[in-house]
Amino acid sequence: MHTSRLRRGAGPATTGAVAAAATVLLSSLVSPVVAGSTPAIPAAPPSTGSTIEQAGGSTQTLGQNIAGQISGEGLGPSIYAGTGAGPARYVALGDSYAAVGRVAPGSWGAGPVACVRTDDAYPTVVARELGVGTFINASCGGATADDFLEPARNGAPPQLDALDARTDLVTMTIGGNDVGFAAVIVACALRPNTAPEFLPMVDSVTARLAEGFDATAGCSDVIDRQATRALEELDGRMDSVYAEIARRSPDARVVTVGYLSAIPDDRTLLASPDCAPFIAIPEAERDKVRGFQESINRVVRDAAQRNGATVVIPDEPGHSMCTPPETRWVDFTGLQTSSVPVHPTSAGHAHVAGRVLSALSG
Repeated sequence: MHTSRLRRGAGPATTGAVAAAATVLLSSLVSPVVAGSTPAIPAAPPSTGSTIEQAGGSTQTLGQNIAGQISGEGLGPSIYAGTGAGPARYVALGDSYAAVGRVAPGSWGAGPVACVRTDDAYPTVVARELGVGTFINASCGGATADDFLEPARNGAPPQLDALDARTDLVTMTIGGNDVGFAAVIVACALRPNTAPEFLPMVDSVTARLAEGFDATAGCSDVIDRQATRALEELDGRMDSVYAEIARRSPDARVVTVGYLSAIPDDRTLLASPDCAPFIAIPEAERDKVRGFQESINRVVRDAAQRNGATVVIPDEPGHSMCTPPETRWVDFTGLQTSSVPVHPTSAGHAHVAGRVLSALSG
C-alpha cells in the first residue's frame, strides 16, 4: 500500500533531453515492440530455475518500464490479449494489494516502475484462469481512492480511465492507503523497536510512507484518532468511486476485494520470532491493530454491498505474517517469500484469485 490519503502533486518533470538520453541508454534492455501489437497475458512467473534464466525476463521488462515512464508513453495501464473464452474486457483497479506480489527474478510485469505490477498478483491470475478477451491492469502500488479519479503522483492517469462501455468485469482493492495502513505499521511495530537516537532517521525515511498521518504520535493515537477519521472519509468517498464505475461501465460486474489478514492472535504472535516487533507494544495496542484491520475490511464490505458489488474478504485465519513462511499469505519482512514487507505473498495472491473466481462462478 505505502502512501497517504491526501491528494499528491505529480513529481518533477523530466526534460526532453534527459528523457532522450536515458531512452538511448536503455535501448539494450528493451526488445522491439511491434506497433499496434497486444502481448498475451503473462504466464505465471517461475518459482524455480536458474537466477540467470529468471532475471532475463525481468531485466528486459524493467528496461521497457523505465523507458516508458521516462518517455511518458508507459504510464498507463498494462494491456494484454487473452484467449477470449471468458469475459470480453476485464479491468483491474487497486493499490499494491492488487498490484504487487513476488518481487523476484522473472515476476516483474509491465507498467509504470513505481506501480510494481507483478505477474503473480491476483488480477493477472484471474485473467489467466478466466481466459478473458482483453485484460487491462490499472492497479498501482501506493494508490488511494483519489488515484481512481485523478492522476497519481507518479504520473499514471486516473485508474478509472481504463474503463469504458465494453468493460464487463472489474476487480478492485482500495482503501488501505487512504486510512493510514503504513502509518499504523510504523507507529505500532517500527518505532517502538527503534532506539531513541535512531528515531529521527527512521522518521525521516518513513515520512513518505505515512504521508498525511503523524506516526510519531503513537500507536493508539494513529488508530483511535487519525485512522478512525480517515475511515469515515473513505466510506463516503467509495460511493463516488462506485457511481463513476457504473457511469463508465454500466454492464460490468464489479468484484471488490478486501485485505488479507496480517496480525494474528497473541498466541501465534508469541510463537513467531518474525513477529517479535509486535510483542514490544502493549497487549491493548496489539488488539487495536487487529481491530484496525477489521475496520478496513468492514468499510470495504459495507461500501461494496450498498453499491451492488460482489465482495470478497480474504481474511481467513492461519496464514498471517507470523505463521511459517510456507503458509504465509502476507509477510512481515518479505525476506523469506521474496515479497514486499507487509504485503501479499504469491500464495496469498493465489488464494485471493481463487476466492474471486469462486465468487464469479457462484
